[in-house]
Amino acid sequence: MRVPENERAYRAAVVSFAVAVVGGITAAFAYATDQTDLLLGLGLAVALGGIGFGLVSWAKHLGLDEHAVQQREPLTMTADDVQALEEELTLTRQTVGRRKLLVGLFGGSFLSLLVGFVGPIGSLGPKPRGERGRTSWRQGARLVTSGGTPVESGTGSFDQLVTVFPEGAIGVDDSQVILLRLPPDLLTDRTVAAGSVDGWVAYSKICTHAGCSVGLLGVDNREPETVRQLVCPCHQSVFDPLDGAAPVGGPAPRSLPQLPLAVDADGFLVAQGDFPGVVGPLAWDEA
Repeated sequence: MRVPENERAYRAAVVSFAVAVVGGITAAFAYATDQTDLLLGLGLAVALGGIGFGLVSWAKHLGLDEHAVQQREPLTMTADDVQALEEELTLTRQTVGRRKLLVGLFGGSFLSLLVGFVGPIGSLGPKPRGERGRTSWRQGARLVTSGGTPVESGTGSFDQLVTVFPEGAIGVDDSQVILLRLPPDLLTDRTVAAGSVDGWVAYSKICTHAGCSVGLLGVDNREPETVRQLVCPCHQSVFDPLDGAAPVGGPAPRSLPQLPLAVDADGFLVAQGDFPGVVGPLAWDEA
């Protein structure tokens, strides 16, 4: 026997699903506008609560809360049983099918909830190696000082060190670079091939030992030969700027990644792309 429709439960389900839609939209708006301290959690809670209460109300509207006990019968069906089942299925389809508003709101509330969760799920981010494999350097990005001044390729004297960043990303830690101009005839072939321009070479400023800043350029011009070294002051790791910043002393296990350089149409130094390898110490992969 069909249970009479509960119109009160139907209206409650409609309102609940509508509220859930508003909650999902609120959560998505909060994440998009960085207002995540309050609105994000509130929006997701409203969306989840609305969907849950709406489903319960919908079940009551369909009469699904009726408790019935049926004795076990032989696993056979008479012609009358088959006819009754078909009538019940037809009635159920009609009951659900004519409530298009309810079905539509349920689908919309579920979709808005998924949209609201896109931001938090995306915030999980990639694995550490994926993050270290990308910096702010891009092809054509100008090298600028901390004050935002681009570096002209025709200026600057030899054996001077300056910290530079990609234009538009000043102060980004993983993109800080030490830029030097060295006598071109002293650079090794692999250093030139890796992206040196007219004696300009650029290396990641992050030490490959413990992640400190390599900020010292030592030049010893006493006879019999001039020695140039990049030094990390934390643990005295030493790198050879003439040979791809290869480690020549201290605990650093590998070279500083070299940034490939080029000159744009206006004569300013630009990057050919990102670093060819990850920046920082290998131990960061284990963190």
